[in-house]
Amino acid sequence: MTETKPRNAHHHGNLKEALVTYTLSAADDGTLSDLSVRKAARDLGVSPGAAYRHFPDKDALMRSVAARGFDALADTFEAAVPFESTAKSAADARARFTRLAVAYAAFARCRTELWRLMFGPQGLAPAPISGRPSTYDWLKKCLHELAAFDVIASSRSEHHFFAWSAIHGLSDLQSSPAIVGETAEASIERQCDLIIAALAQVHGN
Repeated sequence: MTETKPRNAHHHGNLKEALVTYTLSAADDGTLSDLSVRKAARDLGVSPGAAYRHFPDKDALMRSVAARGFDALADTFEAAVPFESTAKSAADARARFTRLAVAYAAFARCRTELWRLMFGPQGLAPAPISGRPSTYDWLKKCLHELAAFDVIASSRSEHHFFAWSAIHGLSDLQSSPAIVGETAEASIERQCDLIIAALAQVHGN
């Protein structure tokens, strides 16, 4: 865990970032439930008052960390399916959708506590961040490409939510006996095939 630093080691200008970084580390260590603004201040070697000037309560700190989580998820998506790239064929569109889903599940598996925070009561809607598209925009783009190549019948908001909720739900079950005997990646790939098959049957408004 973060080592205690000498008191006043953080200047006012970088304390906010230090608090967010500290909390991200706590999320990766699985210790968010034990965290408070006062504890973070103590471990960082600053007064609670200084920390509260940036984050008046734990919820405010958690919201900032959740936003940083969406930024990290966007980095993961960009590595898997660069947003400015486009599908070249129906097979490529399917592969891109599956890669995005696998990347999402891997993020949930590797950064579980941060992922749960992002979509929990203290989280945020996946809005545009850092001047880039929102994480939800990656999903919409992949589904639009599937529709453009007639792999699925159409790509509308209810289809986007259906696909996300199916992938999100399976990501949450990765450690469950429900998928024992099958790798998480294989489960996600099979789920993607089922999502595409379901959306291929959707017609009309």
